Amino acid sequence: MGIIRGGDAEYEENKPTLEELSSRVEEAIAAALEAAPTTLKLSGRYYSKDEVTLLVRSPQVSSVRSLDLSDNQIGDSALQVLIESEKLQHLEELNLGINFLTDEGVRAWAGSENAVLKNLKTLVLSDNKLTDELLADLVQSPNFPVLESLDVGWMEAGNGTARALGKSDAMPRLKQLTLERSYIDGAGIRALVQGKVIGRLEELNLTANKLGDEGAKVLAGASNLENLRVLHLSQNTIGDEGAVAIGTSTSLSGLTHLYLGRNNFGSEGAKAVHETQTLTHLKTLILQEEVETTPGLVNYSRPELLRPDQ
Repeated sequence: MGIIRGGDAEYEENKPTLEELSSRVEEAIAAALEAAPTTLKLSGRYYSKDEVTLLVRSPQVSSVRSLDLSDNQIGDSALQVLIESEKLQHLEELNLGINFLTDEGVRAWAGSENAVLKNLKTLVLSDNKLTDELLADLVQSPNFPVLESLDVGWMEAGNGTARALGKSDAMPRLKQLTLERSYIDGAGIRALVQGKVIGRLEELNLTANKLGDEGAKVLAGASNLENLRVLHLSQNTIGDEGAVAIGTSTSLSGLTHLYLGRNNFGSEGAKAVHETQTLTHLKTLILQEEVETTPGLVNYSRPELLRPDQ
C-alpha cells in the first residue's frame, strides 16, 4: 500500500489480482499436501470467499479427505461454495471452527438439496455465530448421514438443541458430540437422554454448561448410556448431591474416562466418585484441574468465573 504525503493522504490498495491470488492458493495447497497428501491444513490464513472459491476449483484437492479451514474469515457465501464443490465430495473431515458463519448460511446447508458433502464423518463448527434455534435445525438435518463426530461448542447451544437431539432420527452414526461452553441445564439433559442419539454416543462433552445437581442426577439415572465411554462434566456447578449420584450410578458403568473438575462438590461428593463401586472400568478420573492447591480430592474452585453466565 503506497502513501502520498501532502494536504490529503491517499492510499493505494495493493490487492492481488485473481491470477496472483490463485497462484498463492495453489502454492499453499501444494505445500500443505506435501507432508500428507490427503490432509489439507489451512487454518489462520485470513481466507474468505475468493480464496475458498479458488481452493475448491483446484485439481489438487480431489484427493483431500481432511480439510482444516479453522480460524479464517469464512462466511455464509464461502460456505455455500464449499458445500457444493464436486471436488470435495469425498471429504470426510471438515473443520470450520472460529469463522464468521451465521444461522443463514448453516440453515441453507442443513436444508440444501445441492450439498455434496455427504461423506463427512467429522464436522467442527465451534466458535461461530450460530444460535440455539439454528443448531436445533442442524442436528435434525438429513445432510449428514455418516457423521460420527460433531463439535458445536462455544456457541449458543441450549435446551432447544438438546430437545432437538432428543427427537432427532438424523445422524444415525454419531458417536462423539461436543457441546462445550453451552447453556444446557437439567431440563435440557432430561430431553436429550430421552432420544436415540445419546444412546449411540461413545463420547459426550458437556464441559461448562449449567447442569447442576439436577442434570448430573438425570445422567446418572439414564437407561440408555451403555455405549458411553468418555464423559466431560467439568464446570457445571455440580455439588455433592450430583457427584454422589454419578459415583453410585449403574447407568454410567461403561465409562473409561470421567472429567469432573471445577465443580462445587466437597469431600462427600469427591469420595463417592473416587471410591465408586459401580464405575469399575474407569481408567481416567479427573476431580480437580489444578485450579486450587487444596490437598486431597476436594474441589473448591469457582466455576462461576469459567462457565457461561446464568
